[in-house]
Amino acid sequence: MKKLAISFVTFNRAKHIKEDLDIIAQPTKEYGIDVYIYDGSKDNRTKYVVNKIIEKGYNHIHYLHADRNLSSQNSMIQRVNDALTIPDAQYVWLCGDRFVINPLFYPEILSYIDESFDIITIYGGILKGTRKFNSPSRFLDYAIVPITAFGATIIKKNLIESYDMQEINKEICSFWLQLSYIRSIANIEKFKGVVIDGGQQAFKTSRYKTPSKSRSYMWDTWIIRWNQFINLLPDAYDNIKKQLFNKPDLQMGFFSFKELLRQRSEGQFDWKKYLECRELVKKIIVMPQIYVFCISVLPKKLAKWLCEKN
Repeated sequence: MKKLAISFVTFNRAKHIKEDLDIIAQPTKEYGIDVYIYDGSKDNRTKYVVNKIIEKGYNHIHYLHADRNLSSQNSMIQRVNDALTIPDAQYVWLCGDRFVINPLFYPEILSYIDESFDIITIYGGILKGTRKFNSPSRFLDYAIVPITAFGATIIKKNLIESYDMQEINKEICSFWLQLSYIRSIANIEKFKGVVIDGGQQAFKTSRYKTPSKSRSYMWDTWIIRWNQFINLLPDAYDNIKKQLFNKPDLQMGFFSFKELLRQRSEGQFDWKKYLECRELVKKIIVMPQIYVFCISVLPKKLAKWLCEKN
């Protein structure tokens, strides 16, 4: 059994997977890390790309394709389940295909695996140094934003493999993977978690422009579903729940003045949406409510003009 397996979940992004494997194929081979590609593509381009890499002697890379008869959502859940359960490894690292962690950090990650940490999260840009934790709630208070990034968290396989992703997805359509991670560590008595501050060099981001879906649905994702996500956290996190609601806005500026103007210009919210979400806005958006309301009543063209001026 390997110490670590990296599992990519992908769909119709052959060029992204080629780019990812060009970066990590050799380092993962050198460090004894297996790589799995769980593909839901409707064509064979990703399979072709992966097989070409394997033919170069990278036999630690494995390709699997989802059942083509499944709906896109069920295919995604199947691939996530496979990615967490199939690898013959002590730890699993579930990734998307838009960025990879710089292989320079593999030795540090493997050192925490050798120390039997339960969960390892690596991120850059918003953290205040690498920190270790022996309390799940203290870990989550520091890692709540990084853990939402698809590809930033490594976890012990035996903690997560029994979770039914289909059932968790029925509870919440966003953040269901993260919810499973957080539930799996909630009641560990001798918990060991670490958040690695990788700084600006942590990620190697794809040169291909792939729009973020959540950026076009910020109010649905980061207000309505984020509120649902926090409320679904286990009781073990009750002492920190209140302060988790506005962490994405505090740390990432998701609802800054300019971002709200952009969201209004795209029609993501208006005064009706504001009134619908008013109680959530109090908890999640840092900006005073009166400013949020004023932006909500702006004509979209004016909001766009102001956004471009700022």
